[in-house]
Amino acid sequence: MHKRIIVQAAFAKDGLIIKVEEDLVAEPLNAAVLAAVPSEHTSAELLVFDEADDDPETRQFAEDEQLQHGRVVHVTRCRQVEVVVRYAGRKVERRFAPATRVGRVKRWAAHALGINASDANELLLQVAGTSIQPTRDQHVGNFVEHSTCNVVFDLVRSYTVNGDATVSADHTKLLEHLDQAPFLMGEMNGRWRLRDISWPIAFIDIRARDHREYTLRLQCDGYPGMPTGAFWDPESGTWLPAHRWPRAGARFGAALRTDWQGGTALYIPCDRTSIAGHEAWLQLHPAWTWDPNIGIARYLQVVWTMLNGEDYVAPAA
Repeated sequence: MHKRIIVQAAFAKDGLIIKVEEDLVAEPLNAAVLAAVPSEHTSAELLVFDEADDDPETRQFAEDEQLQHGRVVHVTRCRQVEVVVRYAGRKVERRFAPATRVGRVKRWAAHALGINASDANELLLQVAGTSIQPTRDQHVGNFVEHSTCNVVFDLVRSYTVNGDATVSADHTKLLEHLDQAPFLMGEMNGRWRLRDISWPIAFIDIRARDHREYTLRLQCDGYPGMPTGAFWDPESGTWLPAHRWPRAGARFGAALRTDWQGGTALYIPCDRTSIAGHEAWLQLHPAWTWDPNIGIARYLQVVWTMLNGEDYVAPAA
């Protein structure tokens, strides 16, 4: 029997999935984790930390973490991470184990800065000098500064769902779904990650079975209505050329056809461009149809399934 482990690290912020024997104990388990580290990131200095090895001093700031040994681990050379959190001209500092979840760090910072619970609920951590806003389940060790064991965060205002006239209702609904379990679990498990939002376009990277990442460009106006989109080349800012699309065999091959809509829409039931004229898909493929309650995670799960099937084929170029 095998079990899956999520490995987080500075080189795998969204998680790397590995399979190990079900009954492995600590030392063999750590060895298996280190053996799975990509060669370009291997080092004799690497250490493995299990996020379930809880820190009693910060336990009061945990919330619904559901820590389980051997489920999520962290690989790093840092035994501890020096964390600085800045807010309104003040800052607080503390050392954390690298496998500490960002949500715990945020709650500690709010407490240390004397921010009440209501105000803290409207704040989130952002890596200083960037637009990176980690999810609460990511490890603080993922964001250490290059060649150091330090990270600086700013506490910033999150999007205001009610009252921010600059954010439309459909944009607001998408942001809500990006902070809910279906999307966050896929992100945490390394299936996909949000690259950027340039409303009404969302750019999301999806990982294939060979660990190659494909960027989806999804037009989301009218959300939680169906989005539409296909594979995108973020370097050139254009639709991904046909010869660089992933392929599939008989099971999913038609869904990845490059001649449909000029390569600007995937041929699947949850794409709003493609469903027009193909309403029979709703009965034929109910698991792949759009569900506004699940939202964008449904579209991503469909694409991830195609890119991780046995008949997936990477592009030749």
